[in-house]
Amino acid sequence: MANLRTNNLFGESGQDSNGSAVFDGSNHLTAANATAFRVNQGSSEDFTIEAWIYLTATPVGANARIASIYHTSGNQRSYMFYIHTDDQLKFNYASSGTAGSVSTLAGGTVPHNQWVHVAVTHDSSATTVRLFKNGLLTAADTGAHATYHANTSGDFTTGEDFTGNISNLHITRGTCKYFDTFTPSKEPIEEDSNTTVLCLNSRFNPLSDDKSNTFTQTSDGAVKASSFIPFDRADSGNIFNGPIKHNTQGYMYFPSGRTEERGRGRAIWGGGSNGSSNELSTMDYLHIQSSGNAVTFGELSDSRNEVRACGSSTRGVWAGGRSPHPSVTDVMDFVEIVTTANAVDFGNLTVARAAVAAVSNQTRGCFMAGFVSSNTNHIDFITIATTGNATDFGDTLGNYQAQGRAMSPTRGLAAGNYGASNLIEFITIATTGNSTDFGDRTIAAFSLSGTSDNTRGVFTGGQNPSGSNVIDFVTMATTGNATDFGDLITANGSSHADTSNSIVGCIGGGQSNTNTIEKITIQTTGNAVDYGDLTVGRAQLGATSDSHGGL
Repeated sequence: MANLRTNNLFGESGQDSNGSAVFDGSNHLTAANATAFRVNQGSSEDFTIEAWIYLTATPVGANARIASIYHTSGNQRSYMFYIHTDDQLKFNYASSGTAGSVSTLAGGTVPHNQWVHVAVTHDSSATTVRLFKNGLLTAADTGAHATYHANTSGDFTTGEDFTGNISNLHITRGTCKYFDTFTPSKEPIEEDSNTTVLCLNSRFNPLSDDKSNTFTQTSDGAVKASSFIPFDRADSGNIFNGPIKHNTQGYMYFPSGRTEERGRGRAIWGGGSNGSSNELSTMDYLHIQSSGNAVTFGELSDSRNEVRACGSSTRGVWAGGRSPHPSVTDVMDFVEIVTTANAVDFGNLTVARAAVAAVSNQTRGCFMAGFVSSNTNHIDFITIATTGNATDFGDTLGNYQAQGRAMSPTRGLAAGNYGASNLIEFITIATTGNSTDFGDRTIAAFSLSGTSDNTRGVFTGGQNPSGSNVIDFVTMATTGNATDFGDLITANGSSHADTSNSIVGCIGGGQSNTNTIEKITIQTTGNAVDYGDLTVGRAQLGATSDSHGGL
């Protein structure tokens, strides 16, 4: 009997609306001071403040506030639940509103780029305030103030000086939910009879609050709603009480039907140039399952061309390039693919270089060869989920640049070389070491690109010496020469960037600074067809997706 995967289905109540709010470090939400936000004010009471947070940058110059009524002017300190400028989780609270009456609990370092459950509770029966990080009791004050200063004039704020996502900010006045170490629920936080605030929980509206509190933004549109959430969705035990509908297109997306692939299909292009010494930071994205034009995603951390990208199902990483031309850079920056935003610093390559071949599986990204002051054979790697500098992996067969790439969950392939070569070589992504000969392309070329599903690698175009429209393919598990696949739309097939959703390959930009996106179906040989346009025509860009290479 087959199992019905129900995560991507919904009944009469509609699709899952749960989400988070994305804060940029400069803008936040405020609410007029009201009793809903005034924990332990006027009487000694139990309370709980909790949320899921996804911090992407250390607060600079000011504390990143999760929830607070805390204004230093006029002795208006009450309480502040926040991340300190050293990334420490802390809770400050004041009995009289003055600096001298403030007590502080410290809960340890909050890691970047991962969801963390944070909570603070007051247990009035034990006169104790407790601080929790991912359910672990990290600090307690057993001599807690009986009441906090009733700061009735200062606004409540959330997300102030915070960079990243906050989801399901929950305040209860009258309930102490946690007394000792616990396991945070992997479901959205539910209200109880004492819940006064439940906000930052909508994928559609960052101002939404289940308790009808009114929030405003410091700058219209600056705080954005996101579908990026920390919660698991169980695959079993669902009961359908009404009509079942799909919340995406009306067919089973991905023939394999693997649950972990549901809802994927976002491709992102970043960087490049649209003229001599005119590097760009532009990032745009496309939902691969639907033809159409790309839309703006954000900006790379700097403008550069000959930049390349790889990624996992959640994160895209751009590496190296020229910034500005002709200088090469070792910069790596990344985005969370599900959330439109500017890229942030990841770390540095082992050697500054441009035009690498970037391959990855779900956990590791590898950057092969490239141009320093001449071609190089360096291979280095990163763990995609963990920011930091790259580590030496091994060497390519020779000194190369401007290669195309393809990848499966186990192998990364690089093809071509500046000056025109038909060489294809490969690495085993999980195992450090030198590359190995794979076979030959049907043509010798450089500045080609490539894409793949979990079995087939497809190489597109290249310069030889002018632009080529040749598409050829290999079966990545079996070494050997490439086979003809079909043709690109035009012979301007170089300096472009390809990616896929494990079924469809998308070829974006390229020679003559085109904005064209072309499409192939990876398992079906044939010519490419027009699929839409990038927001900016450009060449020498990098691309990745949340479902390339059979992730």
